[in-house]
Order: sequence, then structure tokens, then C-alpha cells
Amino acid sequence: MLRKGRFQKSMDSLASWYTSSMADDIRIFYPTVRINIAQTVMLAECGIIAKKDAAAILRSLHGLYKGGISYLELRPELEDIHMAVEEFVTKSTDEHIGGKLHTAKSRNDQVSAAIRLELRKDLLDVGNGLLKLVKTLTQISGKNVETIMPGYTHLQVAEPTTFAHYLSAYCSVFLRDVKRIEQAYEVTNCCPMGACAFAGTSFPLDRAMVAHLLGFRRIIENTMDAVGSRDFIIQTIGTLTIAMINLSRLVEEILLWTSSEFSMIDIPDEFVSTSSIMPQKKNQVVAEMARAKTCRLIGNLAGASSLLKALPQAYNLDFQELTPLLWSSVDETKNTVEVVCNLMEAIKPNKNIMRERAERGFSVATELADTLVREVGLSFREAHLIVGRMVTMAQESAKSASELTSEDLAAASKETIGKKIALEPQDLEAALDIENCVSSRNLPGGPAPKSVKGQIVLFRRKSKQHYKNIRAWKRMIIKSEEKLLKKAKMGF
Repeated sequence: MLRKGRFQKSMDSLASWYTSSMADDIRIFYPTVRINIAQTVMLAECGIIAKKDAAAILRSLHGLYKGGISYLELRPELEDIHMAVEEFVTKSTDEHIGGKLHTAKSRNDQVSAAIRLELRKDLLDVGNGLLKLVKTLTQISGKNVETIMPGYTHLQVAEPTTFAHYLSAYCSVFLRDVKRIEQAYEVTNCCPMGACAFAGTSFPLDRAMVAHLLGFRRIIENTMDAVGSRDFIIQTIGTLTIAMINLSRLVEEILLWTSSEFSMIDIPDEFVSTSSIMPQKKNQVVAEMARAKTCRLIGNLAGASSLLKALPQAYNLDFQELTPLLWSSVDETKNTVEVVCNLMEAIKPNKNIMRERAERGFSVATELADTLVREVGLSFREAHLIVGRMVTMAQESAKSASELTSEDLAAASKETIGKKIALEPQDLEAALDIENCVSSRNLPGGPAPKSVKGQIVLFRRKSKQHYKNIRAWKRMIIKSEEKLLKKAKMGF
């Protein structure tokens, strides 16, 4: 259909298979049909093609949309889904009428528009999945505002915190991911139709009408940019990669904390497997796979960036190799968010072990140093020296933090700063009390129960707004699709 005017020979069968995007184009079948419907409506409204011809084309496209992709012959020599759709319309009307389908458009603007239409829905699905994960984490947090656990730096026990405070940190992280998803959606939600090959057309098109019919927010102003840029794909893959990296950090800690060395979390049997040879094993395969899948997105981002970095304007067939990287990133992220959400719903913290790990690691040491600064008037560096020496002495004598005494303080201070320092017994006791250490950190964002409860309220408020945004965008997409199909069915 395309070649017979310019070439006398058919394309080599291997070359045809090698350059065809037909297998990957199945994903954009429905967007492609909707684009052709919108374009046909606009061409008729603008008087570019006769309304009776447009009506015949629209009836064919509506039947194809309802019938599905099985109606098409997906032969590699047709190159892509766009030509397969055109062939269907031509066969179901005639060559004269079907030949008008491609008036004032190119596969260049059409493929960009189809990717954007499909990607819009995918982005909203990922956003919803992340919000569901945040909801799950806030629910678990609400039940664990007083579940004391060790906080870590350098993977060494640092200060006491709570399981709720820990999970709230990831609520912040994933809400930022949702915000980035929304930003990627806004960039994606722009219409390239009317750009044609890259220089537009002399036909009196109404680009805004096509954008409106397809539910896009606006047109892309520069026609060369409309077909020659794929930065919206890089932004999306980058956004999804960041989200996956954040998920990977979460599941990495789940892997650590379910190990016998930590034993701070239990995972139900539904999310684990066992060994083929070692019957005692409880392998955290879900978390391991989520961690591994992240590597795919990092690779996709690197591959997509490398592919685009040196391409001249405007359209190049290299773009064809970019799209599978996008869909791979979308699908891996969707699946990972869903399975990690289910996993987190099922976890069970071992509260006693968490507390014991925090106590055993001298996590109250910083609070003791702060108390010496407040109550005695030492500089923080002096207090740091004294408490550091107290911890060393305690470990040498197999003492826990709760067993430290005024005599230990006096001995450590005499050795480090040359004079004995004393605290009131109640001040020393309060500094070494792990609950007091947590509850005293009642600053915004801190681990105190009151503070964490406030954070949970904030996360729920932010999530509600994000849900509202996503619902509004989804309604807009559904409404535009329904109106467009109605136009196609009526056929003028």
C-alpha cells in the first residue's frame, strides 16, 4: 500500500520483519483507532473531506473498535498498527474512501499521540497503586506509634524510634513519587496531532479540536517538537525508576529484618518459598524479586537515555526501540507496587525483639549526652566524650544501658574531661529510659507518638488530594472516550 508508488519491489521479508513494530503496537491498538476517529471527525467538520465519506470511515472504525484487534491482519509487511488500521478501513469501504483516512496526518504524529493516550492511563494506575501502598503504611503506622525499634545509620543501631515513625518515612517518600507521577502525566497529556511528519500541513486543520476530542489538555505548540521529542518518555521512565528504587530500599530492609540475625518482622507463608534441599528455609522471594526488578528499570532508563542522546530532529525509526522500554518500565512498576502493597499488609512486627534490639544497642546514648548539655552546662563535645566512654566501659563489663549508674558517669567524666560530673538521679533515669527518649522527640516529623499521629493525618490529607486529582483525570479520559465513540457510532 505504501511502497507501490515509490518502489517496484516488495521489501525483503527478513528486513520487513526486522523493522516492523507490529508486535509491540498491539498495546496501542485502541488509542490508534480513537485517533483516527478524532482525525476523521475534524477533517469532516473543517470541510477537508466530505461528511458522507467521513461517515463511512467512522462506521468502519467504530466496528473495528468494538470488534477488537482480532479484526486486523497484522502482517509484518504492513510495518505497524497504523497501516493495519488503514488497510482494514480501505477494505471495509473502498480504496477511494479508505484512502482519505490518512489525510493531513503522518504516522509520526499519530504514534506519539497513541503512546501518550495509553501512557496517561498507565500513569494514573501507578499513582493509584502508590496511594494504596501509602494507605497501607499509614494503617500499620497507626497501630504501632508506641512500638519501639532501633533506628539505624550505617546499619548500626543509632537512636530509638518507632515502627510507625519508620513506616511514615516511606509514606513521605511514596507521596513524592505520586507527585512525580502527576507531573509526568501533565507533560504526557499534550496532543501532537496536526504536526504530521514534522512541518504540519497546508490543510486548514483544527488541531485544538482533535486534542479536545481525545481528551488532551492542550496541543504541543511546535510541530517539530511534537513528533521529534520523546523526553516525556524519559521523564516517565525516570519517575518510575525513582519509585522502584524507593520500593527496593523498603524491601531490602524487609529482607534484613526477617533474617534470623534481626528477627524483627515475620512474613506469612503466602509470601515466601522454601528450599529444594533445606527444609527449614523461609525464603523472602517476593521481596527479592521486587529488589531485582528495579535493575530492569535502571537498565531501561540507561538504554532510553543512550538511544535519544544523539538523535537529530525530527522523527527517526530509532524511536521504535524506545517504546518497549517504556512499557516494560510501566508494567514492572505496576506489578511491583501491587505485590509490595500486599506484602506490607501482611507483615507482623515482633515488638519485643524490636525493643530489645534498641536497648541492646545503647540507642539512648545521644539522649544522655543531650541531658548532660541541658542539665550540667557542658558543651556537646564534652558530653559526647563522656557518654562515648561510658558506653565502652559498659560493654567491657557487660552492662546494658539501663544498668548505667551515677558512678559510671563520674568515672567516665573524670577520665575524659578531668572532673567528675553528676546528674540528679531522676534526670539520669529519664535519659536512659527508652520510652522517654522517644516521647521527648515531639518535634514536627519526629518519632514521638503525638508527632507521628500528626504525620499520619497529614499523609491522609495529601493522599486524599492526590486521589481527587487522579479521579478527575480518569473521569476526563473516560468521558472523552465515550463522547468520541458516540460520534463514531452516529457517523454524522
